[in-house]
Amino acid sequence: MNYVEWLRVRNALRIYAIVLGALVVLALIVRISINGQLSSNEFIVSHIQSEPGTVVSHSVVNGLNRATYVNAKERTTVTIDEQNDGGKLIHIVRPAGNHVTSTQHANVVSIQMSDTQKNGMESITFNTDGPVSFVIFLGIASVAALVFATIWGCSFACEQGHLEYALLKPVTRTRYGLGVIGYDILGMAIVAVMTVVAAIVCMSMFEWPHFDFSHVAEPGTALLLLLPLAWYAALNAATASLKRGSGAVIGFAWPVGLVISSLAQIPLQDSPVGNVFHTIFWTVSRIIPITYLNGATFSDSGRYNNEGLPVTIRIATLIGLTLIYGALTLVQWRRVEA
Repeated sequence: MNYVEWLRVRNALRIYAIVLGALVVLALIVRISINGQLSSNEFIVSHIQSEPGTVVSHSVVNGLNRATYVNAKERTTVTIDEQNDGGKLIHIVRPAGNHVTSTQHANVVSIQMSDTQKNGMESITFNTDGPVSFVIFLGIASVAALVFATIWGCSFACEQGHLEYALLKPVTRTRYGLGVIGYDILGMAIVAVMTVVAAIVCMSMFEWPHFDFSHVAEPGTALLLLLPLAWYAALNAATASLKRGSGAVIGFAWPVGLVISSLAQIPLQDSPVGNVFHTIFWTVSRIIPITYLNGATFSDSGRYNNEGLPVTIRIATLIGLTLIYGALTLVQWRRVEA
């Protein structure tokens, strides 16, 4: 059993659990402090309520309560419909001023907004408790897993004296190395689950989320989940042979990786020297896992936006890099047999 590595993973998870617990408590404090504001619609109707001439009416539509605020002078109408899920559908019609005809849509977590401007009038619709793409939570979990992939990116270099001797028999060094990798991957999976649970708990304090799983099975989601594994393998391959200085490699890995991958995207072919530098940076960036997240964005609904290199090629490349870097790590680890 890789007891030392398990202790390292367990201690990191314990600290992360404390951090997440503190964030949940902070979210609870914020929720309590703004409880009065969340329980009313003042943030939407306060202006029209304060204006003279506003007429308020209440009705029931399809078994649900509706409140309507009409101000003829300002040509503004606000309609608030309660929903079965506890949310509210708010529809605002008002003069658009100098706006031209257009239609806009925006999602902020579970708050969905559409804005249509036509014939001098603006029509805004808010859904305060719309479906939330689960890909958003997976993206947050991927970021957390990347952080711990960096922390555990020198797991083999942390084995003191591992290049001089290793008292492992009858366990082979390959088996021991695979065990270290296995515990670290398990740790990243636990980090991802803890992050998703904490995010759902924090969101539930403000409103109960309604998840949209329609985009979870898309290739872009696989890209998010593979990136921490590839980054972890790359860092271990870079540090497995180091007796000292692995901390510096880990510390500079993100800045160097981001700079190289960014420079690879900048066109420098206007001069022979620029063309040479662009070719160098582009070539080097191909072996840096985080390069394959450049241009990879997700829409508000959670759908992957395929910009630049196709997502399937990105996924295949990350899988290849993970296997290659993992093999290089084990080869370095096996250099000295006990």
